[in-house]
This record gives sequence, C-alpha cells and structure tokens, in this order.
Amino acid sequence: MSNNYTYRESYGIAAVLLAFGVFFLWILMRSEGYVGDADSLTHYKFSRYSWLYPEFLLHHWGKPVFTLLSSPFAQFGHEGVSVFNLLAGLGSVLFGWLSARRLGYDARFLLPFFIFFAPIYTLLVISGQVEVLFGFFLIGTTYLCLERKYLLAAVFVSFSFLVRTEGIFITPAIGLYFLIKKEYRAIPWLFTGFVVYSLAGYFHFGDLFWLVSQLPYTGSSDVYGTGDPCYFFRLSPKLFGPPILLLILVGLAAVGWELLRKKGGRPFDEAVLVALPFLLYFVAHVGMWYTGIGRSLGLHRYMVSIVPLGGLLALKGYGTIREYLLLRPGGRFLSEVLTLGLLAAIVIMPFRTYRIPQQLHGMNKVMKEASDHILKQGLDAHKVYYYDPAFFYFLDLNPYDSLRSQAFVYRASEPHYKIREGEIVIWDGHFSPLLLLRLEQLKDSPYFDMVGLFEPERPFTIFDTEYKVAVFRRNRLDEEEEAL
Repeated sequence: MSNNYTYRESYGIAAVLLAFGVFFLWILMRSEGYVGDADSLTHYKFSRYSWLYPEFLLHHWGKPVFTLLSSPFAQFGHEGVSVFNLLAGLGSVLFGWLSARRLGYDARFLLPFFIFFAPIYTLLVISGQVEVLFGFFLIGTTYLCLERKYLLAAVFVSFSFLVRTEGIFITPAIGLYFLIKKEYRAIPWLFTGFVVYSLAGYFHFGDLFWLVSQLPYTGSSDVYGTGDPCYFFRLSPKLFGPPILLLILVGLAAVGWELLRKKGGRPFDEAVLVALPFLLYFVAHVGMWYTGIGRSLGLHRYMVSIVPLGGLLALKGYGTIREYLLLRPGGRFLSEVLTLGLLAAIVIMPFRTYRIPQQLHGMNKVMKEASDHILKQGLDAHKVYYYDPAFFYFLDLNPYDSLRSQAFVYRASEPHYKIREGEIVIWDGHFSPLLLLRLEQLKDSPYFDMVGLFEPERPFTIFDTEYKVAVFRRNRLDEEEEAL
C-alpha cells in the first residue's frame, strides 16, 4: 500500500468523520426534548452534579467511568452529554477503520455507514446512554490488540465493566486471546480497573469489595420481567437494519469458515477480537432476558454497544460477497450496483424505523404537557415531588436543591406525610407504581386536590398500569401537622 494512498484515505476518513459529526449535531438541534429514556437523564444527573457531590464518581449504577469522562460535557446540560456520546461514536468509527485496515479489509469507506446508520445507533448515538461509550471501549480494545499493544489493551478493557457491567463477560475473552498468544505478562493488567476503583471506593465506603457488595443488578425479575429467548433475534432486523444484519451474518459465517481452514493469523484475530465479543454480548442479553438475571428489561438500546463490532463484521460480509461477484461475468458492474443500492438502503432505513430527529411522543409528550401546565400555573413556586426523572429536566429543576424539588414522597403508604400546604406531587404511570405510590391513594386522600390530569392520545400501559400523569397539590395540614 503506497504512502499516497494511505494519506488520501486518512484525509478521506477525517472528512467523513467531520461530515457525520455535523450531520448528527444537526439532528440533535432538531430533536425535541432530550434524546434517550429516563436512564439517560439519570446518567446525566450523576455526571452533571458529580463536581458538587464527588461521591457520584463512585456511584455503581451510574457507571463511574462514564460519569467521570462525561462530567465536563454535562456541565452544559443534557445536550453536552449527547455531544460526548457523539464524539465517542466518532471515535468508535476511527478505531473501527484502523482495525479494518489492520485486518486488510477493502471498501473501508463503508464502515462509518455500517456503524452510524444501524437504526438503533442513529437513534441513540446522541443520547445520554452508556452503551455508546461501551461500544467505544470494545472496538478500541480490538484495535489495540491488533496493533500488539497488549498491555495498553489490557488496561483499557479492564475499565469497561465500569461503563457497562457486561465488561465482565468481555474481559475474560481478551484474557483468552492473551493466553493463546502467550502474552502472559498482559493478563494481570486486566485487573487494573477493578483494583483502582476498589481502592478509591475503600476510602469512601470503607469496603474494599464494594464493587461486588454494591452490585446494583441483583433484584427480583418480578418487576423487571423475563421474555422469550428468541426476542432479540426477532428484534435484530429493526435494530441493525436488514441490510446490515444480513452482512453481519455473512461476516460471521466467513470468519467461522476461515477459522476452520486456517487456525492462526488473521482468522484467529477476527474470531476472538471481533466475532467472539459480539456474540458474547448478544447471547448474554438473550440469556438475561430469558432468565431475569441482571434485571434486564429487554431494551432495544442494549445492542448499541456491539454496533461498532457489528460494523466490522458487516464489512467482512460485504467483502466476501464482493469477492464472489467479481469471479462472475459482469461481476464488477454487479458489485457497483450492490454498493450503491446497499448505501441507499442503509442510509434510509433508520429514518423509516424511528422518529429521527426525535419528536415528543408517548410518555415524553404527556410529561411535557404536565410540566408546561405546572409552569404556566406557577405551581413550581412550591416544592415539587416527582418520580420520573424527566420532570426535573422539563421543569428545569436542580434535583439536589431540596427546597425546590425531591424525588419521591417520604412515605408511599401515607403520601401526605411531611408534605407542606401548597406543595406538588406528580404521579406518573411508569415509576410511581413501581415505587408503590398508587394513584387511588392520592385521588382518595382528603389532603390533596388534583390540579391536572394528562393522558396520551392513544392509551397504552406500562407494567400493566395505564399510563397517565396526575398533578396533586397539598390542600391543608391536619391538626397534628399544624402543631409541628
């Protein structure tokens, strides 16, 4: 490969990354509300206020590495975290392109499209979710191993479980790679992240094993549910897009076939560094959703993490099909037609699958209507109690200013307890029932007046509860409370 070609390709990928960055910033600016779900806001909350409350940098559920890296961006609002994730997505493309070059793949210009235009990635690369950064860690580890920077790869992947817990499945796979490669000195470095954060947490929690004892995914599946083991298989065409999914499957088959024919060299690297982490992550979520282990909700966004690896597999699949066509009469023409048709289908697919740019709908639309009503009526002049974190975003509240707002009432069984006259309680049909606050308690209580009820245009249920938002105002204190 000539230096001139390498330079041209480098300038080309830089131009593509810039164009993609500008395009997705435009999508972010055109999107309504915040991009992502309630967890996206919660991650933003930890990142935003970690500079005021440093203990958030060790919050297990909040994902300490994500919180640390995204915190400077979060100071500019949820949109700042969206920009952070966009940069992580662009970094994933860069790592993927470098990995593809190392593996000798042709048509590498297709890789950014295979990653950014997988429908679920298009939708959530500008969210506040942790999956985008986890995907960056996965593809970054692949690249570092291909470059034989084994110690750096070991340290890098060792922190991945603090971005998403599934890193505990991926890290042993990289350890297996080191073992087979006889890179034994790299193996101890796979514990770097665990050791560093265990020690950091010890000085705060007084528990050296807090990463294990405070693991947040040990709850019952009764609330979070279980599902069909075929669920994610059926969902895959929607998440990856049919054209990309087909190429991924061809790529997996090609990797497996070449590994059987030749056990070492590139096929081995492709199998252990690309295909194995992709399959491990996917199968882990199939198992967790089926068994209820890990409090999985079967969410679409989980698969965002393996889209960059899937992009490499799709590129492998594309190369396999193209090689087959070029052996046939008129194969070059067919190859060009395939490429143009493939690009057109891939770019269009996300916008036919999801609302992009995002428009307010469903829960968010109802919550926005309720929030606008509260602001218009001046009800936020009093303290607001809420359950869905979207309300602190829509009402522009500091969730840690206890004079203005508070997550949850003091006692779900006695919702009026300690709530002062004029203060507001927002009941929503998603989080409130999960935390045992029933709508009937508030409606039947002599201490509350309902000052707003907001329902979706098309009714829907969440966990068997019909979704709506009700706003209540505390109307009076009883004699015992007045005496206090």
